[in-house]
Amino acid sequence: MRSYLWSPWRTAAADASRVAVIAGPESCTFGELTERADALGRGLREQGLPDGCILSTDIRTGPGFFALALTALAYGYGLFPVEDGLLRSAAGPRLLSEMGVALHVTAGPARAGSLPVRTVSDESLADAGSRGSASAPRVPAGYLAFATSGTTGVPRGVPRVRPGHPYLGVAVESRYAAGPSVGPHLMANPTYHLGTLGPALYALQAGSAVVVQRHWSPQEFVLLADCHNVASTMLSPDLLVDIVAAGSAPARSLKAVFHGGAACPPAIKRAAVDLLGPVLHEYYGTSRSILTEIDTIQWLDHPGSVGRALPGITLTVERDGTPVPPGVPGEICARLRRADSTSVDDRVLRTGDLGYLDDDAYLYILGRADEQDGWLEALLEHLVRQLPGVTDVVVIDASGTGDPELICHVETRTPEGATELVQAIGVAATAQGLPVPQIVAHPRGTLPRTPSGKIRRTALTSGVMEDRQGQPQ
Repeated sequence: MRSYLWSPWRTAAADASRVAVIAGPESCTFGELTERADALGRGLREQGLPDGCILSTDIRTGPGFFALALTALAYGYGLFPVEDGLLRSAAGPRLLSEMGVALHVTAGPARAGSLPVRTVSDESLADAGSRGSASAPRVPAGYLAFATSGTTGVPRGVPRVRPGHPYLGVAVESRYAAGPSVGPHLMANPTYHLGTLGPALYALQAGSAVVVQRHWSPQEFVLLADCHNVASTMLSPDLLVDIVAAGSAPARSLKAVFHGGAACPPAIKRAAVDLLGPVLHEYYGTSRSILTEIDTIQWLDHPGSVGRALPGITLTVERDGTPVPPGVPGEICARLRRADSTSVDDRVLRTGDLGYLDDDAYLYILGRADEQDGWLEALLEHLVRQLPGVTDVVVIDASGTGDPELICHVETRTPEGATELVQAIGVAATAQGLPVPQIVAHPRGTLPRTPSGKIRRTALTSGVMEDRQGQPQ
């Protein structure tokens, strides 16, 4: 089936009573959702905010948040969602200032003086806009901006490019398992991250409902998927590990399971394919743009790959600014689409990730390394990730300066296999000519993580330094 443009307003016009968002006891129809979005848009206009301004919000994922997100897209605003915990931290006000936020929208009482920008409640905006009837103006569409996960340091805001045309919706494609006649998308990880929010917002715009799972457990995931006849979902690798460990899948077959945001051990992905079927759809990207995609059939032919570059994107692997041949590792760089860039210079993206391309231009991720000194850690992580029994791994350099002092934190599928795995890591590292790190085995799911499922490297590094500072000299 050929792709076509669709939007929540078209869904509301076709069937206003179609359910749009379900989040625990909260729910709304497409008619209610778009009516709320229009009221919020008119309320923002009454605040005197011209289109193009950036708004921030800490409204948790649910009907209220998705209404505000649609407002931003249709009325030409940038929306910067910020987790409440991050907003209350020292980094929160700094992020709002760095992003040039003009107004913060919250679900509760306005926080007078606690943020560097003016704060209003979404209810007051909707009340102000409910008295009008004007629809969205013909201005360039809005967009969502995001913060980095902060796995290797302090989170920072990532500006995104505003589209040059009015809001039209999304292109509905059957491979993404969303549309006016397709079942809901289950948002199992309701966080403000491009990887988790993007698939849910796409499904909603395409005409599918979004079901928000507030608290994670594999059992509740299966229950919600069966109860709502879910067609698609997004699972970060740590949640995919939980699903595989639980060994239970929805009775009604899912049509698309998106995953990304962190490397997934090949053994875990094969087990997930066996459990869920050939429906896994992996992507790789940054807070600025999705760069690659790969479906299950392609992955089985290229195990471990994150796919090929999306149309309009050019991928290269470089060392010291020079592209290297297929099979040679280096830093992953991308030339973005013009629509995702503000200037010619802005189109070149250095990801800070290490990887390589094969002869068919499929990309493989080795690990994270913002500096060349981090290549050793990335190579070790990739090596360990291939071993049976590994569910996740991170290698850190505890030396700070001088000769590397590598510590490998590895999560294992079962505690019983930890001893054998430690031995296997040593053998594999020696065989590849890599240094054998100090190995610390952890039970599955116990390493510190960001809300989007990535391992917090800084938490592990700071823990080592604190332990050393507490030791007698």
